[in-house]
Amino acid sequence: MRTQEIGKPGFRYRVDFDRPATHLIEPYRNLMNKAGCLTGNVGDCIGRAAAMDARIKNLAEGMKVVGPALTVRVPPTDNLMIHKALTLIKPGDVLVIEGGGNHSWALLGFLMVSTAQKLGVAGIVADGCVRDAQEIRKSGFPVFSAGLSPNGPFKEGPGEINYPISCGGQVVRPGDIIIGDDDGVVVLKQELAKTAIEEVDKIIQREDKRLKEIEAGMVIRPGIDEILAQKGIK
Repeated sequence: MRTQEIGKPGFRYRVDFDRPATHLIEPYRNLMNKAGCLTGNVGDCIGRAAAMDARIKNLAEGMKVVGPALTVRVPPTDNLMIHKALTLIKPGDVLVIEGGGNHSWALLGFLMVSTAQKLGVAGIVADGCVRDAQEIRKSGFPVFSAGLSPNGPFKEGPGEINYPISCGGQVVRPGDIIIGDDDGVVVLKQELAKTAIEEVDKIIQREDKRLKEIEAGMVIRPGIDEILAQKGIK
């Protein structure tokens, strides 16, 4: 997709980005609705290194999100370009924010969350702080952040929208699939979505089988001694 670019490096935005097809995202949404937590299974299928840092966590237990990333980079004390991003975002998108690494200010609060919710946004993931925690928790809208701070942001800029960012130690590109639950947040590249879902299904089936074995009395996992033997421990 060729999309309009406005501004200059450091203070610019792209009007749109390539979103993954619905048939690539829906299987993950369906599994998330069925599963307690899906991020671990997805992460295991794409190299066990796709999760954001543990500081990025949901604001309330049970908050979950699946959707394509609309990316924003802002300074630690400013949310001007987050406001602009809300004019570009589409229903089902996840707003993913790189907040500059300083967690002494909130990048957004309940007013912006309410706006996002009204627009049909799937959720927000911020490598930065938020505020109005009680109101956000009551709303049930999925917000994942690095922490809380009552300090409010300014609206001066600069910032960038719909360019690759770093969030929670992971590179996030516009259109990457964001998956978040009680265990954390995983970043799934579009090009891996089709093959990964097949592997996730297999893992879930294996885990279901193993749970039934444990319930039946086969408590110790089979094969551990064989693995140790391969490593020279006999």
